[in-house]
Amino acid sequence: MELCYDGALVLPSSYAVMDEEEMTYTEGGRSRTYCELGVQMQGVSKEDLKQLMNIFVTYDPMNLGVPVDYQVQGSAKEMRLKFSPKYGAHVRLAFKGGDRVKPFMVKEVSVLLADKELKDRKGEKTSLRYMDPTLPVEERVESLLSVMTPEDKMELIREGWGIPGIPHLYVPPITKVEAVHGFSYGSGATIFPQALAMGATWNKKLTEEVAMAVGDETLSAGTMQAWSPVLDVAQDARWGRCEETFGEDPVLVSQIGGAWIKGYQSMGLYTTPKHFGGHGAPLGGRDSHDIGLSEREMREVHLVPFRHVIRNYDCQSLMMAYSDFLGVPVAKSRELLHNILREEWGFSGFIVSDCGAIGNLTARKHYTAKDKIEAANQALAAGIATNCGDTYNDKEVIQAAKDGRINMENLDEVCRTMLRMMFRNELFEKAPNKPLDWNKIYPGWNSDSHKEMARQAARESIVLLENKDNILPLSKDMRTIAVLGPGADDLQPGDYTPKLQPGQLKSVLTGIKQAVGKQTKVIYEQGCDFTSLGENNIAKAVKVASQSDVVLLVLGDCSTSEATTDVYKTSGENHDYATLILNNAIVS
Repeated sequence: MELCYDGALVLPSSYAVMDEEEMTYTEGGRSRTYCELGVQMQGVSKEDLKQLMNIFVTYDPMNLGVPVDYQVQGSAKEMRLKFSPKYGAHVRLAFKGGDRVKPFMVKEVSVLLADKELKDRKGEKTSLRYMDPTLPVEERVESLLSVMTPEDKMELIREGWGIPGIPHLYVPPITKVEAVHGFSYGSGATIFPQALAMGATWNKKLTEEVAMAVGDETLSAGTMQAWSPVLDVAQDARWGRCEETFGEDPVLVSQIGGAWIKGYQSMGLYTTPKHFGGHGAPLGGRDSHDIGLSEREMREVHLVPFRHVIRNYDCQSLMMAYSDFLGVPVAKSRELLHNILREEWGFSGFIVSDCGAIGNLTARKHYTAKDKIEAANQALAAGIATNCGDTYNDKEVIQAAKDGRINMENLDEVCRTMLRMMFRNELFEKAPNKPLDWNKIYPGWNSDSHKEMARQAARESIVLLENKDNILPLSKDMRTIAVLGPGADDLQPGDYTPKLQPGQLKSVLTGIKQAVGKQTKVIYEQGCDFTSLGENNIAKAVKVASQSDVVLLVLGDCSTSEATTDVYKTSGENHDYATLILNNAIVS
């Protein structure tokens, strides 16, 4: 056979097809878009041709994929085989054997291209086909994959405050933020009540509005993705991350979490619900530990909120959990991350690893992988794309991808999940992300309207268990109020909070002093701190209480910004407690 550059496969003489045979057209190894074949044949009718021949457009001649669906037009001697434009490097004609009575003749096959002048997002000519926004998403994905090296693919799936992007291929970055209760990076953004407080409001509309305000401040910083909300169903109050959840009921978590996603995504942003699934019931209340629950309990409680938001809110990404599913670490559970998440629920986004979760497959925790290379292969087989942690970006893992020790089919598939998200959301065209400046207070942060919304959310989050003798509301003109306890004059915005600006928040003591009348005396005594069982001022606190008309006692946990390092925290990520008993000095 002679392969001609003008797009024709010309046979030196009439070519008799006797049994199952194939012909391949390749144009110098170049990837092009093919849309039509012209064939000259003898001994076969138009009606019989589709039963006798498959057409494949492929990048890999050893992996043909699915044949194109073509229509036969023209005369029996000169037929036109038309199909939807498809991008690839090879066109293969596969003739089926077994049912034919006699051989037929193939004289000539001409290949028609659908190439056009390509332009990028700026309207400039480009040879990179995936930069053409008019092409179907799948064509753009495969076009980009065809020019990516193993190093490029590993670069795509590593994490560095989001997706770092690949500049030489024009793959855009996607910067992210932890937005559990406000824009959490830098300093100066509005601090909204923690998620647990938002759950206590039972107010979907307010939650949606809060999420929109957080989204507005996210956009101001040039960021696009939130690693929020937390949809874990909190079932052990000793777990330090209960404050990040919307509560202990799967229906409440579904409804309030869905409202948060609806509000945030309405701003053109992307959410990453977490931690999928079953993170809220760790053994012994210890953060990041396994749970060991049955499939029934998982499906009836812990997977419910995720199923709800995946089916109703078109989430573009999802973060997996540190724990296990039916005895298998989630980081390698194809049953959970593919069969349930994608096949049952229809999730079409990409999966983000919780930080360090893939590395935990080694002896650090799960012992299912002997090294990071094996851990990477297990995670890729499960479908985990973005890796927050130290595995996909490890030098040995990258080298393993280059020399074939990383499963390339699995690597390609997780890259596809990320690229599809980018192309269908026009991120190559819009390129909306900007580098985050942690030292900048962006326009619109902590605005008056956002502060008032935060106040309203705080008001509605208050839960009154009992109002004995109608003691509340307090009169502003009472004579003496005692404010006691370690939390009375302590700013506790909660975990995942940015560094506080001076005067940004008010303590309970400050708020009470500003709210009462001039004739009211407010007396403060800390009594003790949150954790120390040593020296305390309990006796002074008791004396102050005995001299007052009413006592406000502020107890509980200590949870504050990660930027605060001189405080021993009793709540938040990696701050669990073995018991819920308050400080002995307090309860005595």
